[in-house]
Amino acid sequence: MIPILYEKDEIAFVSNGLGRLRDCITCEVTEERNGIYECDFEYPTNGAHYSDIQIGRIIGVTHDDTGDIQPFDIVSYEKPIDGIVKFHCTHISYRQSYYTVSGKPTSYHGATLLEWVFTKLKNDTQPAGNPFNYSHNAAEGSSYSAHFSCFDGLPHTVRSILGGMEGSVLDVVGGEYEWDKWDVILHSSRGQLRDFTIRYGVNMLDYNEEYNSEGAYSACIPYWTDGTQMIIGDRQTGSATTVTGRGETVPLDVSDKFEGKPTKAQVNAEGKSQLNKLKSALPAQSIKVEFVRLQDTMPELAGLMTCRLCDTIRVVFPDYNSSGTFKIAKIVWDVLADRYEEMELGELSTTLAEALGVSGGGSGGSSSASSASPDEVECTIASGWTNYTEDVNPVVTRSGGVAMLSWACKPTTAINPLNTTQHTVCTIPEGYRPAHTQYYLQQGSTTTMFLVTLSSNGDVQVSRLRNMASANGSYVNAATNSWFPIHATYVIGG
Repeated sequence: MIPILYEKDEIAFVSNGLGRLRDCITCEVTEERNGIYECDFEYPTNGAHYSDIQIGRIIGVTHDDTGDIQPFDIVSYEKPIDGIVKFHCTHISYRQSYYTVSGKPTSYHGATLLEWVFTKLKNDTQPAGNPFNYSHNAAEGSSYSAHFSCFDGLPHTVRSILGGMEGSVLDVVGGEYEWDKWDVILHSSRGQLRDFTIRYGVNMLDYNEEYNSEGAYSACIPYWTDGTQMIIGDRQTGSATTVTGRGETVPLDVSDKFEGKPTKAQVNAEGKSQLNKLKSALPAQSIKVEFVRLQDTMPELAGLMTCRLCDTIRVVFPDYNSSGTFKIAKIVWDVLADRYEEMELGELSTTLAEALGVSGGGSGGSSSASSASPDEVECTIASGWTNYTEDVNPVVTRSGGVAMLSWACKPTTAINPLNTTQHTVCTIPEGYRPAHTQYYLQQGSTTTMFLVTLSSNGDVQVSRLRNMASANGSYVNAATNSWFPIHATYVIGG
């Protein structure tokens, strides 16, 4: 699209404003999950409306393939000698960094407390007249283990209370924010589980993994203090261990989790709860994948294969003989070309290493209590089958009424041949099974293809292993090193 320039006080963003910046040279929007949301564009000094582009005015641009226009405040610029000016803009949601609020909540729990916070952010700020609206889809009646300690009576900015300080909404509730013009929406899990795959050799252009276990710990000594008295708890261990397995232990202050003086047992329980909630044993990990969305080059596929920020998609990397499901954590959108320039993925499986079959495992995830991901459960592996890559177990990821099964397996004894007889490889637990029997044709080792059957009773079966390079596509043997990668997305039964 062609960016639109608006006056400083524009609120609707439905007109052509002060005009369209048709001579724009580049324009990109970068958005991260619960992070930055900014726009950068370049404009020539001899371009139309150049003199109207001023600090404080607003540029309206698309931010993803929905075509929805979002407003960004022009906050800075650089004027190099070549006459091409670089402008930097921030989403109008950043204005909440200049609205201040103070106070302390009463003893509310769950959704009632969250409603109290959002009402206060809307109605009790300075300056008055906060234009933003706040909503959430957190489960009604849910009970949070702590109050919002960010409301300590001192003044804080609205944006920091939402997610920029200890005891913020994001710390206590978790979830993922959506910034839509003047609306701030806290989702328990933003995005969808998409039937979209990035596959090496098909649409994957580049791949880079980062892994850092520094600072990880798997045990703590919890303590409580009010400044005059203290309670020191016993050493607590979490549900996961660090990569080194040395039992790294740190002190953990849980004072802000209690209104009054707790018992030692309560301190211990809170310490253990925080360990598991924070996933502190997990290494810092990220995966960057550059890829081509086929609908960007083949318009006839538009609408069939799409993905957006916070969606969950699948990455297949044959060099590691495995695959994994990941959440899109960052996007860069090319406004002028109406397409994604870059996406960065964050893992949803237990670890990135386990998801892709890389050595140096451990347990994965975010080191923040604000992490939110679809529900996951492991399947029961059937006798005669095992993980293709060690410790990469069959996992079903559930988001609402949709689930995704990902696994790579191999037989423990050869099957000669693997024909129309169905062999059960694993069983999906109740509550994660498909509503009806599903069939999927999958790529196996080298030139083989095979059939995967998902039954409503939870059985996952393979059959009909064929060599597609042969003249008649006859059934072939399944050796003990044969690769059976299984990926299926389906609707869960009632």
